[in-house]
Amino acid sequence: MRQGRYIVWCALAVLAGNVLGDRLTLSPLLYLVLSLVFAFIASCRPRNAWLLACLLMLGAASVQLGRMPPQSGPSALALRAAAVKASFSAWLGGLLPPGDELSVLQALSIGDKGGLTRDLRNAYRESGAMHLLALSGLHVGLVYALLGWLLRPLGGHRVARWARSLLILGFLWAYALITGLSASISRAVLMITFYELSGLLSGDRDALSALFGSALLLMLFRPESPRDIGFQLSYTAVLSILLLHPWLKGLMQTRSRLLSRVWELLSVSISCQATCGVLAWLYFGTFPRYFLLTTLLAIPLTTLVLYATTATVATAGLAALLPVLSPVSSVVTNALNWLLQLLNNVIRIIADL
Repeated sequence: MRQGRYIVWCALAVLAGNVLGDRLTLSPLLYLVLSLVFAFIASCRPRNAWLLACLLMLGAASVQLGRMPPQSGPSALALRAAAVKASFSAWLGGLLPPGDELSVLQALSIGDKGGLTRDLRNAYRESGAMHLLALSGLHVGLVYALLGWLLRPLGGHRVARWARSLLILGFLWAYALITGLSASISRAVLMITFYELSGLLSGDRDALSALFGSALLLMLFRPESPRDIGFQLSYTAVLSILLLHPWLKGLMQTRSRLLSRVWELLSVSISCQATCGVLAWLYFGTFPRYFLLTTLLAIPLTTLVLYATTATVATAGLAALLPVLSPVSSVVTNALNWLLQLLNNVIRIIADL
């Protein structure tokens, strides 16, 4: 637990250096030299304060260096990820007939929103469900939960835990590649990577340490990250869930399992809107009026759609190898199409309120 708190302080030190570096005009070389001096002192005299000072200076230096003109053009990895995303989007296009259902499927699963009509976009925006079409930690969390459930039969011994964690991380990073390595998905997968590795190495999964550890890594490699709206929304949402949700969840004590799950879902939504809703209002001047209704209806349906998408992709792939499974693939695909129609109809009804 002490190690987790120290990671939090390290991340806050780099963030403070980010903020200070944006307001100072000294040479980044000065900050780099100071960070090296403090790092040397920290290695000679084991005092946490010296290392925090080193990270503070390093954060300031990274901001100054980040002001330099970036290299033009995407990297080879980004180009490869974009090609994989386009290829998978085209493959999804062969599963369902053209229309709103296919457009929402491509947006929900891999973030390809090119096929969404203006009316459908407005419906999702008015209902407060536009975040469902923007790949985020919600999608990664659902995939993570599904993978954990599927790999549970591996058991609980040490080798099985390592195998399960490595398989989960491999699948999640493959999913990030399929989505084109979008910033929001990569951030969420990075958080889970820290979370899983902390459990493997120390035996204690600390979500707060994973959150700040991933933020620390991003700020070191991309000093402009804290200014990105997506970065602010992602980390604010997770932080509010970790800090506010337990308190809100404890306000209602009931023996009803259904009521308990409903309140848990609502308390998560309220926690996010208490922070992200404020940020969205400051940046965009909008606030979802019916976010609680959307949470109760659209998020469970979205969960079913994503799980049905996984089943559809799996059965379609197996049917391509074993044609005898084609009827099973057709049934699963029709179920997915029906769920997408239901989701779109629910969104339109909420938007018209």
